[in-house]
Amino acid sequence: MSKAQMTKTLRVAITAFCAAGVLAGSVLAGAAVAADRKPEDALKYRKGVLTGIAWHFGPVVAMAKGEAPFDQKQLSERAAAMAALSSMLGEGFIQGTAQGQIEGSRTLPVAFTDSADFQKKLEALQTATAALASASGSLAQGDLGKHVAAIGGSCKACHDTYRAK
Repeated sequence: MSKAQMTKTLRVAITAFCAAGVLAGSVLAGAAVAADRKPEDALKYRKGVLTGIAWHFGPVVAMAKGEAPFDQKQLSERAAAMAALSSMLGEGFIQGTAQGQIEGSRTLPVAFTDSADFQKKLEALQTATAALASASGSLAQGDLGKHVAAIGGSCKACHDTYRAK
């Protein structure tokens, strides 16, 4: 084997070894993070995601009402952000984060005991935001209201049942 071939073989072996190490480290770190989630961190995360959704939803509502200029590009960006954020929201609802278990939570304990219905309501939000994101590139301002109503309705349905007043 020539020196060039040996160098190439060694380089490939080292790269493979490093990649395996990175992958193993990532898997172990991910498992450690999942096992180590603290209720305080989950609550902060959840509030952050909800704040992000509201941040993007406000201007969309204003466009639908005619209170802000209709901007297709901004609508598409905000709709994509809401869809992405809503898909991450469930991760912040872990045991120990209900009202009465942790300071600052407004999530009623029933969200954790009736988790099938809670999940159904979360999926309604995800479906509504995904539908807006999918349609936003060609949506006319007049059609925006039905999407805003679907998203707002999914928020209300969950809040009415699972959020303390």
